Amino acid sequence: MQPTKSVECDGANGLRMFYSPSCAFVFATAILLAACFSSCARKESVKRKHLPPPVEADISGLPPGQHGGVFIQTSPGEPNTFNPLVSEDATSGSAIGLMLEGLTRYDPVREKVVPGLAKSWEIAPDMRTHTFRLREGVCWSDGHPLTADDVVFSFAAIYDQRFPNRGASDQTVDGHPHKIEKVDALTIRITAADTYAPFLQTIGWAPILPKHALQKNFDDGTLMKAWNIGEAIRNPDSIVASGPFLLHSFRPGERIVFKPNPHYWRADSAGKRLPYVDFVIMRFVKDFSASTVAFASGQCDAESITPDNVAWVKKSAALHDFTIHERGPSPNSSFIWFNQNPGKNKDGKPFVPAHKLKWFQNKKFRQAVSYGIDRRGIIDGVLFGRGTPLWGPETPANAKWFNPSIRQYNYSPKEAMKLLNEAGFKLDSNARLVDAENNPVSFALNTNQENPIRQNMATVFRENMKTLGIEVQLQFLDFGTFVSKIQDSFDYEAGLLGFTGGGDPAGGKAIYLSSGRLHQWNPCQPKPATEWEARIDALMNKQVKTLDENERKRLWGEVQEIMAEEQPFIYLITPNAYAGLKNKWKNIEVPRIGSIIWNLDEMFLAP
Repeated sequence: MQPTKSVECDGANGLRMFYSPSCAFVFATAILLAACFSSCARKESVKRKHLPPPVEADISGLPPGQHGGVFIQTSPGEPNTFNPLVSEDATSGSAIGLMLEGLTRYDPVREKVVPGLAKSWEIAPDMRTHTFRLREGVCWSDGHPLTADDVVFSFAAIYDQRFPNRGASDQTVDGHPHKIEKVDALTIRITAADTYAPFLQTIGWAPILPKHALQKNFDDGTLMKAWNIGEAIRNPDSIVASGPFLLHSFRPGERIVFKPNPHYWRADSAGKRLPYVDFVIMRFVKDFSASTVAFASGQCDAESITPDNVAWVKKSAALHDFTIHERGPSPNSSFIWFNQNPGKNKDGKPFVPAHKLKWFQNKKFRQAVSYGIDRRGIIDGVLFGRGTPLWGPETPANAKWFNPSIRQYNYSPKEAMKLLNEAGFKLDSNARLVDAENNPVSFALNTNQENPIRQNMATVFRENMKTLGIEVQLQFLDFGTFVSKIQDSFDYEAGLLGFTGGGDPAGGKAIYLSSGRLHQWNPCQPKPATEWEARIDALMNKQVKTLDENERKRLWGEVQEIMAEEQPFIYLITPNAYAGLKNKWKNIEVPRIGSIIWNLDEMFLAP
């Protein structure tokens, strides 16, 4: 679950403190929506169906609470889909995560896998075969029983080549899918092609789909079009859920409203079904700054606070009764990469001009760019000192898997120019960097316009590159357009983005395997384009097949070393992690890594 936010109006106090024309619009809109939502919640909360929990409900170990309340999230992006087979962005994933569950779950506080839709499992002596027992009495949100047939159907969809999806990579070993067998109505046997160390965690990444609702789409080949935005608007009840919430309504450009799933399979120790809250509302705002302003002015219940905003947000903590939790370095990465895709578009035109592709594929060019980035300057100037330089795919937050010994690229324009000269580049009479054919080194850098920190980092990067004689044109795009460029049209030269991190390195298979859909610099390769990518493929596949944790750490450590040496992603910084939360919410458990409201289904308002 992503950090979420809620509206609670404080009107003039917020306006006096943070007034500007744009902020005034945000405040006024939020106040009107909050009034409307509160009124709706009071009217509709009585419609909650108080059904008895299933026979084998999962019982929360936290103190029991009471039903009621509205939790309103803000998001600078909108979901692109409610179909987990299609979803590849955080906003869509956050919405889907409220509605669909897997066989297992991950508890980020205790840092272990716990039962999900499956109550229990057994592991055979071969260490490859897992037998899962589903919970008796669990139903989908429409009342249809959830059975082994749904699990078999879900994996059939994941593995069907008609429906390309990230799960097809996650749920394989050496490219071989798991064998899924129905034993009886509530029992499934899943056999991996080989020993697979993170099996229990990764199997939970596959949301179970309702066969009765999606079989027709599977049969006629339209499954990837199911549960799209248009369907969500027209008929939200058609999106059948197993998680704590259902889609209540969706208004593009405005909000999504979720309501409790009356058939959710978790309950408290007093026998009340979870979740407690009556509504969760994801309200769309223009950017991350608007979210932060809403929280600081007392209108939101929770917010992920960026380091550059911590100081001024803290000034409102006493007034609006919230706490900011500091959690050290974030598990999230930020990086710049160059488009190394050698292919052509439908018109036969190369994705990248030949001379630029030659630069981008040159390791010394990438290393030189990395040496030319003042990461400490980014941390001090953009994050007000609250961050850590990043050299590879793992951050210090994920201490179990972090390799501190990889190659580092401390700021050195001198070292950068040395590498550029070795690669055939030189400065011309106008102090411009040119290649061996006298082509000026110039490229466009894209990032998403909703994220001001990325925009500021891109600006610092552009200035750093001027020192090397490199011209960088900045292009700030809406997130959807940017994603389309880097995953579909490949019509771009360089990008600046980041990945959410933490957890088991198996979660990065779609990124680091050469065949992965998120292998951004050159995705979906039929075979590795370089020897070093082939080596990473071998390491990634090997590390998930050993049960020796120290050996897994060694293998993943080597992947980090190769990524640092080759610089396909030029890692920048990781910010310190801060999360704000209103003190009125109870059953809060703050994890070291992950969302502060990961257990939103257990949270309730103080009496």
